[in-house]
Amino acid sequence: MSAPETSRIRHATRHKGNPVLHGFIWVVAAALGFSIVLAQTTVSAVEARIETANLTPLLGDDRPPPALPPADGSAGLAINILLMGSDDRSGANAAIGGKEAGQRNDTTLIMHISADRQRIEVVSIPRDSMVRLAECTRSDGSVQKGYLGMFNEAFANGGKKGSKVDAAACTIKTVEALTNVRIDHWAVVDFVGFQGMVDAIGGVPMCIPKAVKDKYSGLNLAAGPQVLGGVTALQYARARHGTGFSGSDLDRIDRQQQLLKNLARKVVGAEVLFRPTELTQFISAAANTVVMDETLADIDGYALGLGFSLRNLDPKAGIVMATVPVKGYAPDPNRVEFASGAKAIFAALAADQSIAPLLDKQSASPANDPEAGQVAAPPAPASTTDPSAAVTPVEPVRETEADILAACAA
Repeated sequence: MSAPETSRIRHATRHKGNPVLHGFIWVVAAALGFSIVLAQTTVSAVEARIETANLTPLLGDDRPPPALPPADGSAGLAINILLMGSDDRSGANAAIGGKEAGQRNDTTLIMHISADRQRIEVVSIPRDSMVRLAECTRSDGSVQKGYLGMFNEAFANGGKKGSKVDAAACTIKTVEALTNVRIDHWAVVDFVGFQGMVDAIGGVPMCIPKAVKDKYSGLNLAAGPQVLGGVTALQYARARHGTGFSGSDLDRIDRQQQLLKNLARKVVGAEVLFRPTELTQFISAAANTVVMDETLADIDGYALGLGFSLRNLDPKAGIVMATVPVKGYAPDPNRVEFASGAKAIFAALAADQSIAPLLDKQSASPANDPEAGQVAAPPAPASTTDPSAAVTPVEPVRETEADILAACAA
């Protein structure tokens, strides 16, 4: 097994051309189409199956300030959504991931939606990052003290008594303390949810760059374009060990981003978005195993409005995916810590400013430069009243599964 690649600085990267993660934003778009093409009673039935919670009382008053209204009053508010993938092994999840005590969030994404609705920026936080975990309070009144530990321990600490809500609350407290970015909404999805969403649309098309095999999970894939069913897609998203894998969590993040990208491309393509039956199955699969805040779960109200407000977003230029810049953690070669460039990215998110210039500059920095990752403050965003800043309305990309696989083969 190869050693994790933590000896060099891993910069946040901007993926040009097709965006790397359309995932959650296109799920919002799917919710928009879902609300339009299906009867109100169907929407209400799906909403009723979503587990919701108000964890605001657990977050206390010592939080980053909320977003300020835009100066011209013509746009909405900037929104930050924390998306967490849980490896909870209780119930049906045990049959998928195996029985194991506790729960962790192996995948954590901050999704920032700009106030002018022209930018979507999604930043992944590596699970192995050594950070200061914030003190947090669980719903039963018990308190978890703060300490230096791996980032995903925040979720585990909150969920010691089996509550995903408490796990989410402790993770949000830590994210806000680390970034000074206020989290407005949140969602947790588990093994069953991800697997069910993939199966609901008939699998996700993927290009496997080289053969991979993992005896622990049963994964065994040849190289080349192929369609992964729910079980295999989950194995591929989770794997780090075995033949064809480096063991690095950063590499696993890259694979997860590609899976989400292709999953979303199929959802919004001609094959799913306009097929009410498949779309219903996809949304229902998510609804059965997701936990989120009450506002975000309002499909035909809040989610519908959010999807409509993003109708002019350019899917090529307006969506950016990045990973927090990290470097090797000296006391433990199997861990990483935030590089200096992380501060500028978090500051840009908090100020509703584009992170794209920061990513471009970091990509140009030498990997062996000890100051790499230090970047200038982001430029002020263009006024939403400036005619030159207007964006021409665009249609979602209409791709079939065959289109995705053909592009992969090319």
